[in-house]
Amino acid sequence: MGGKAYIFLNGHYPKEDQQLIRGLVRKSRPRPLLMAVDGGLAMLLKLSIKPDYWISDLDSAPKVKRGYLTGIEVYLYPPDKEKTDAELAVDVCARLGVRDITFFGWDVRQAETDHLLGTLFLGRNLKGRKGGLSLRYLSTRQEIAAIKDATLIYRGYKGRRLSIIPMSARISLTLAGTEFPARKLTVREGETTAMRNQITSRRASVTVKGLALAITTESG
Repeated sequence: MGGKAYIFLNGHYPKEDQQLIRGLVRKSRPRPLLMAVDGGLAMLLKLSIKPDYWISDLDSAPKVKRGYLTGIEVYLYPPDKEKTDAELAVDVCARLGVRDITFFGWDVRQAETDHLLGTLFLGRNLKGRKGGLSLRYLSTRQEIAAIKDATLIYRGYKGRRLSIIPMSARISLTLAGTEFPARKLTVREGETTAMRNQITSRRASVTVKGLALAITTESG
């Protein structure tokens, strides 16, 4: 398959993110696979978008009209399980051959830092599943990408803040189109050397040897 998937988590969806999702689902060609995770189905119901898959343990499942789930492939799991719903969704994508995954609803408002970090650290498994994966976490104000031994290109992000967080013991980092460029800079896990940079060009690039999170945030 090798295509894209949008995964909708049971998180916070401000109005601007809802508009972003509507536009992306409508305009994306080819259409990505749409996967709701547990209560994330409620947001798709609100947007009148029907997913292709629903992964749930039913602990925060919304009420749906009779027949709504027709045509949706449903994966039900017991609440007492070893993986979060988000990781189970990634596993389903991997089995389907999907390699490019974008998460929505990952930025929660409640005190659920454990869920947030657990979801972000799924990036450590980029090469741990058959075929490898590309993981991105998207909202209107912030974008996070897990990057391993690869280059990210940013277009139209001029003025955004950029931080690179190592997730392996050390990374080699090359930056172009930023306030503080770098060439094969060594950054060790736990160091903050590559935080709070800024994108200064219409086209910027981040090259990482190793594993890292690349975080872009709206300034101000």
